[in-house]
Amino acid sequence: MTPSADSKTNWLLPAAICLLFLFLVYISRRVLTPFFIAFILAYLLDPIVDRLEARKLSRGPATVALLLAFFILCSAVIALLFPLLRVQAENFVKNLPEYVAVVQGWIQPLLERLAGLDQEKAQAILKEGLARFGELPMKIVTSSSEFLWNSLSGLFNMILMAANLIIIPVAMFYLLRDFDDINQRVLNLVPERHRKRTLAVFKEIDATLAGFVRGQLLVVILMGALYCIGLFLCGAPMSLFIGMMAGIANLVPYLGLILGFVPAAVMTFAHTQDWLSVLGVAGVFAVVQALEGMVITPRVVGESIGLHPVIIMAAVLLGAEFFGFAGIILAVPAAAVINVLAKQGLKVYKESDFFKVS
Repeated sequence: MTPSADSKTNWLLPAAICLLFLFLVYISRRVLTPFFIAFILAYLLDPIVDRLEARKLSRGPATVALLLAFFILCSAVIALLFPLLRVQAENFVKNLPEYVAVVQGWIQPLLERLAGLDQEKAQAILKEGLARFGELPMKIVTSSSEFLWNSLSGLFNMILMAANLIIIPVAMFYLLRDFDDINQRVLNLVPERHRKRTLAVFKEIDATLAGFVRGQLLVVILMGALYCIGLFLCGAPMSLFIGMMAGIANLVPYLGLILGFVPAAVMTFAHTQDWLSVLGVAGVFAVVQALEGMVITPRVVGESIGLHPVIIMAAVLLGAEFFGFAGIILAVPAAAVINVLAKQGLKVYKESDFFKVS
């Protein structure tokens, strides 16, 4: 066998193994999803366990203490936010007819001027459109109920959902407790001649995830909190929901600004009928965006890690398509890892004889 054919064989086998692995992951995605989530959470919490271990606390008790604190904190946040979200949603639904009337009174003169319609025709068009808009909350509730029922139908789905509530914390405990040992075992599987390069790749992946995932998670929390507080002070309906949505959407630069400002401005005007309140909403988004660009992201995330906004958007959409809601959560970390591997692959390609000869 010639050297070139031998080289091709050496590359084909790992490529085939990787493709087979990805195929098995895809067909097993429903079962593997809780383990992926547990791994991401364990990775995020591992530095805290390392610090506790450095203070002479053994890794097992440190893991237990951290997980207890983590789940207590999550439960407290849910217990605090859920009643507030429910109250705001109930108030929004109760005031919806009033909001529709305000929007109707604002849009009707515009239709008459722009479309050259008489008052009766403009009013008929508005009534039909707003009637459909008024039915939207009920359609959403009905569709959501049908979706939930279809999701929960079947014994396997119900068992899987219940099992996930147990699997995630249990898997998190074992992954956190043995995180360093797992890393070393994976590294030991790599041939000695490739170990140095592999270790460098692992370190780059860790730096990327630490800088982006941990940092961006904190940015999302901070921006969501600032949006919620600012919108609440401006009297915006559903301020908590819109603020949280805008904070999460900020994973894609400026998407949070678009998804948050437009509904917040429209709903605030319908609620207060005061343009000053709308200007206040605009000021909230302008100030938070300025803080994010000049203070929050530079201090929390640091320098850019090379994830283009289009890549993030595509990753989120692909994650949602293949893995559902869990795919949205896992999309950005996966994109960050793939980005590092692609850079290393490009580097190897440029160092290869094929590239140099050509």
